[in-house]
Amino acid sequence: MPLLANPATFYISAAQFFSFFIDPLSSLKLTFVIFATLGFWGFYWLLQRVFNTHFWTALLGGTLFLFNGLYAHRFIIGHMEFHAYMLVPLLAFFLLKSVQEKRHLWKWHLCGEIVASALLISYMFLSGMTQLIIPSMIAVILMGLILGTFANSPLSPKWFLIKLSAAGTLSLCLSAAKLISALSFLKNFPRDTYLLPGIEGIAKLLFLVGEVLSVGGNYVNTKNILTNSQWLMNRHEFEYGITIVPFILIGLGLMFNIHHARNVIQQYTKLKPCSYLFSIVLLLMIPLLLNYYSPEWNQVLKSTPVIKSLSNLLRWFNIYILIIILLAAITIEKTKFFSQYRGIVVITSIALIIIQNIITERDFYHKESYDPQNIVAAHANAKIKAKPPAITHIVVHTDSQGRPHRPLNRNDALTKGYSQLLCYEPMFGFGLEFLPFKMIRLGPALSEKNGVLNIKNPACYLYPEENHCQPGDHFTVDQKKDAENFVNFRPFHYEISTTQKIANQLNLISLLVIICFAGAYAFIIIRSIRQNSADGS
Repeated sequence: MPLLANPATFYISAAQFFSFFIDPLSSLKLTFVIFATLGFWGFYWLLQRVFNTHFWTALLGGTLFLFNGLYAHRFIIGHMEFHAYMLVPLLAFFLLKSVQEKRHLWKWHLCGEIVASALLISYMFLSGMTQLIIPSMIAVILMGLILGTFANSPLSPKWFLIKLSAAGTLSLCLSAAKLISALSFLKNFPRDTYLLPGIEGIAKLLFLVGEVLSVGGNYVNTKNILTNSQWLMNRHEFEYGITIVPFILIGLGLMFNIHHARNVIQQYTKLKPCSYLFSIVLLLMIPLLLNYYSPEWNQVLKSTPVIKSLSNLLRWFNIYILIIILLAAITIEKTKFFSQYRGIVVITSIALIIIQNIITERDFYHKESYDPQNIVAAHANAKIKAKPPAITHIVVHTDSQGRPHRPLNRNDALTKGYSQLLCYEPMFGFGLEFLPFKMIRLGPALSEKNGVLNIKNPACYLYPEENHCQPGDHFTVDQKKDAENFVNFRPFHYEISTTQKIANQLNLISLLVIICFAGAYAFIIIRSIRQNSADGS
């Protein structure tokens, strides 16, 4: 399996880095705490320093995002590739922060914000958050549009577009090596044959959105809600809850401000606010359009690039998590009653958030039967021996009657030096329907048959032309030395495409540029601080 090329792998991530020093389970716990903290402070800074809200309002916004159901439940279920979602408010903070052209060293600060944004986007992609990147960027744009609707908005559309374009370009350079290898992998294993599920009826779809955002997936009928669904989606696919608190705040805010409706309508008859509002409504409709089902519309989605290769578009609901929290914060700021009693309103709201999370039934997660101790023990053993166990055999789990089956822990065979034939690997399909089995069989990995060994050459998945093979081909007898290196986790020889070579060099150069900039930026800031201190004394 080519690891870096798999879009959903998180080898380049905080969790992987921590596991070089501590066991994998402790690494995950540490990652959870760190990214939860980054999510809280990211939303707090976004509200207080970009939207200029009160301390109490920012505190509530950070708390709501901290407790969002997408992060916690995906982490619990094992979808580690979603942990970088907690960086989205921090990304919005850097991109939406106003550019103060009269400020000392403003150009350096601008470049610093662009570089920080690029690093965040790159981390999202490199750590496997590929499915959430586009909707997350849409959410950031929505935040910018909402900020732009304020009469005294500090947002400059020109600088926002410059920041967004520059950060996007730089992030592509920083992610080039993985991006090109992932595209090479996907080209050889398209996933556009799966059915694309949706929800029939606008009312039913809107009710689902409200339900999953307010109470999560606890009460969702996961078996009957979707039409045209090929796979059963369990409860974690419907976890987007931010509690009922923001909905109560927004509802009360509308009620308290009903007498200002005429003034608001008049304000949005002007060209700029009207265009912003139209853009906001249009972008907010995207998750609804992607999850609405009708036979005709489904055919359109199945012919749309990128969208046609997905099997679940519910994940675009993550846009609403960020926007509803932001609207709740703005409601507190713009409602006279709330602004007069901010402290009481926020403390009461936080108490309700905690209570709802405590009383929510989560037996579905508590009953998960996977035991991570095999991985923890194997990790400790590998550190003692300074290497993982070599792969010696291709195996499969069998039941009491000797029939092959697929238990939850079947991929743990690697800890014993075995490669699982019926592994779980979504890149090859949820049932391995896209995996070219060819001559693979149970038995020793380096056994020979018809001139080939009993193990696949992963280079053929990515660069078949350069290595004169087809996706799914095995190491040949002539390549036995390379195969031995491979099963012992040592480098082996293979050719890569010219495009990949260019991408690798671009990735390296951009990384060196970032390091040089970081050093120069730190030097300039420290020197400026010292000069100010000297002038003050």
